[in-house]
Amino acid sequence: MTAPRVLIAIGPSMYAEALAFSLRKHRPRAEVSLIEPSGDLEAEARRTRPHLIVASRVPRAAREGAFWVEVAKPIGGEGPKNLGAEISADGYSRSVGDLSTEHVLKALDRAEEELVLGRGHTQSHAQGHAKVHSEGGPP
Repeated sequence: MTAPRVLIAIGPSMYAEALAFSLRKHRPRAEVSLIEPSGDLEAEARRTRPHLIVASRVPRAAREGAFWVEVAKPIGGEGPKNLGAEISADGYSRSVGDLSTEHVLKALDRAEEELVLGRGHTQSHAQGHAKVHSEGGPP
């Protein structure tokens, strides 16, 4: 069975490292790779063929054939900051105002179910990415 592959390209690097640690802890089968947010995400995505990309900016070409989480810059003034994100899973996307590891884990679970194991409905990819937006939990 193919292990789900995750490519992380977010900053600061502490965020990327903490997310990678958490994913490896909660999904030990997952192959997690990190690159600098300024790195060539498109080239790395072509090389590693991730099932899930978590990045500050996910290039259009890298979005094809992968689920993705595009992380916004921190929001807020002094004190703790919220990280918003756009999460795309099998053609459906959702905006979240306060991204959590749980959101990423659920996106990874969906990616594994639909892309690795071949379950679920992949028709929506072929029909042109229907979109659903909300402030709730992950897709």
